[in-house]
Amino acid sequence: MSEPPAQLPQLRFNPPDGNIATPVTEWWSLMADHWDGGQENLYLKCSLRRIEFCKCSNGARHEFLILFFGHWIDGSTAEAVICVDRTFKLRMQDDNSSKQFPGLVSHSSSEPSPALDSVSMVGSPHDAKPRLIQSHGPYTTLCTLRFSPSSAPSALEVSTVLFLVHQQAPVYDLIDSQCFWFSDTVWRSLKALFPINQEFCNLNNHNSRARYGGFTVGPSDLSVQAVCNAYESEWQRVLIKVEQVKQRHEAELAQVLQQGVEQGRAERQNEIDRLRAEQQNEIDQFRAGQQHDADQIWQMQVELARLRAIIGVAASEGTRD
Repeated sequence: MSEPPAQLPQLRFNPPDGNIATPVTEWWSLMADHWDGGQENLYLKCSLRRIEFCKCSNGARHEFLILFFGHWIDGSTAEAVICVDRTFKLRMQDDNSSKQFPGLVSHSSSEPSPALDSVSMVGSPHDAKPRLIQSHGPYTTLCTLRFSPSSAPSALEVSTVLFLVHQQAPVYDLIDSQCFWFSDTVWRSLKALFPINQEFCNLNNHNSRARYGGFTVGPSDLSVQAVCNAYESEWQRVLIKVEQVKQRHEAELAQVLQQGVEQGRAERQNEIDRLRAEQQNEIDQFRAGQQHDADQIWQMQVELARLRAIIGVAASEGTRD
């Protein structure tokens, strides 16, 4: 059995525990801030392989996108699947709570409802289908957009497009900016910005996109054009941020290494001082021992001289007798 592919916090190549949904603005920011200790942001190496445009079979016929990203390790066939869609949170009048609604739902609140544009990580392609049916109900894949491996957008580039689409209409609007508008704008923006791609769908399915009750809702050429116009400058800002993150972490690493060097020097100096103190102590003990031996020898010499004196006196008195 092969080893499971390595994971990234914002791209799960294995099924995650539970449903992990992240606002697109936060997803974009977390990717740009990513640092793994290497020389490059790994989200720049995970390319978008294809997108599926999906429509729920029941209810408001909610529309959403399924994105398939390749692994950053060359030669790996692993894919991480995410679901991107727009819902909204309706503020409840009786308290400060809110309730999330998918798709096209009319509400009478006088306050505009903020759009909840989110990314849900659903694991590998094998895991995705049952998880999406559980969260969205039965759905149909209307179209597929495949990108050339040589020019496919990276996960970080895709997150930038999602961020820009959200910025176009951060408030949910029943007529102009609901799930149909969001999915269509993301799809067509990516298709225009990264034009080496192939779209696969039959005419009936293509015409079913962004439609509800027989009416076309949501598509906006102006929104797509605005996203495309804003993309290049925003992408340059993202690259500057990625470089700043890299420089900041490298500076922090250099500081830690310098602190380690200084701590190592201090520890080595402490060890040298300890050895010197031990050596000096041994020398002092040796000298003290030598002094003690010298004192004993001197005392012995004094005692010997005294004894000789006594013996000499005794010998002189014996001679007299």
